[in-house]
Amino acid sequence: MLSLVQTKKTILALTAGVLLIAVGCGDPIPMEEMGIAKVAIARAETVKSAKYSPKNFEDAQKTLLAAHDFVEKGKMSDAKEKAIEAKKQADAAYDESAPKLAQDTRGEAEAAIRAAEESNAEQFATDELAASKASLVQGDKYYESKDYLSSYHLFEESREKAKRALTTSEAQVEVMKRELGEVDETIAAAERSGAEQSAPDTLKKAKTDAGNARGDLANKKLKSAYTNLQAAKASSKEALGIAQKESAKSKLAKAEKDVAAAEAKLTDLKGRASDPQTQKALEASEEAQQSLKTADDNLTAAKEALKAAREADKNQAYAEVATQSDEASRLAKILSDSLPETEVLLAQAKDRAGIETKPVKEGGEKEGKEGVDEEGDKAGWKTYKVRYIPENRDCLWKIAGYKKIYNNARLWPKIYRANKGKIKNPDLIYPGQVFKIPPKKTKGE
Repeated sequence: MLSLVQTKKTILALTAGVLLIAVGCGDPIPMEEMGIAKVAIARAETVKSAKYSPKNFEDAQKTLLAAHDFVEKGKMSDAKEKAIEAKKQADAAYDESAPKLAQDTRGEAEAAIRAAEESNAEQFATDELAASKASLVQGDKYYESKDYLSSYHLFEESREKAKRALTTSEAQVEVMKRELGEVDETIAAAERSGAEQSAPDTLKKAKTDAGNARGDLANKKLKSAYTNLQAAKASSKEALGIAQKESAKSKLAKAEKDVAAAEAKLTDLKGRASDPQTQKALEASEEAQQSLKTADDNLTAAKEALKAAREADKNQAYAEVATQSDEASRLAKILSDSLPETEVLLAQAKDRAGIETKPVKEGGEKEGKEGVDEEGDKAGWKTYKVRYIPENRDCLWKIAGYKKIYNNARLWPKIYRANKGKIKNPDLIYPGQVFKIPPKKTKGE
């Protein structure tokens, strides 16, 4: 039995032979009927009749082959009948195949459209997806009018457009991955700003949305990934905003206190240096003048930063609030830390001017040399004023080691414990601080 391909080749060869016979002999061969049958078979082939109507299609080819056999035998009447029969069989194959092919192709188009929609082609390939759906609708109209071949071509066109829309959408995967990375950075920034305390639920939602988007991307569920990504963007920004607002408000409040405290200290120092004698001594000390000027400059800068922070707070620019508040606090600390040294410079200026510089201790007693209370009190307590010695600064263990104190540096913790209210860090004391010095030995020791 000949295969369909072999049968087709045989028909073509025989058709050529028949033409030669017709030309050479002039016999009444049914050329028209056989040509019509051949066209009908070719038409059936366009709708894939070999798949959808295999029996009719194969019978049409065999019948046309039989018509050629009759021609060779000179039985022209039989050949004509076979050609007509072949045409009918080919038409039947076409009629059976065309609607089936159209329906199958329509199903492929619908599946391609669904895949494109799942990849969020509505967002990423709007025009291509719309064109695909339009072709599908037009194809349905032709199908209803039984123009199956035209409907098939439109369904085929719809399918290919949907595939292109899918390709366009899938190209957005890398873009969405980058955006997801930006969301991760926003979440991290929110955590650094304290969102776990100030916006725990919003932060949790942002992480969940980002995780879902990441999973959808891995599975190429781009429509769902896009939805989750947009949600993650919104919730992460909200968490960051809440955290930044709370953090900024806290920093602003701290800056207000820091600047006010620094200004109060500077005002107090200036008040104590406002008497005519001290002012005269100050005029003779360029170093002390510069120290006070620097303090004034730092206070001015701190106030300007604080003003900028307040303005940013009015405009809800919380990142700027935090930045300016931090700057105001930083400048206020620099000012506060510099004041003890400024006091020493003032004291030195007064010494050079011959003005009494020994400060009054608690209880009205004056300090003697090396900052030590020479007289002490009945219980044996003394006081010590931290001195400014650039090349050999005072520290607790040095003070404890002085002969007039304990003559033993290891006893510095006694001074620390007695002055905890003044000493925040035992490694950090300032010139001008006055410490109570307990006796070397107390009861129970």
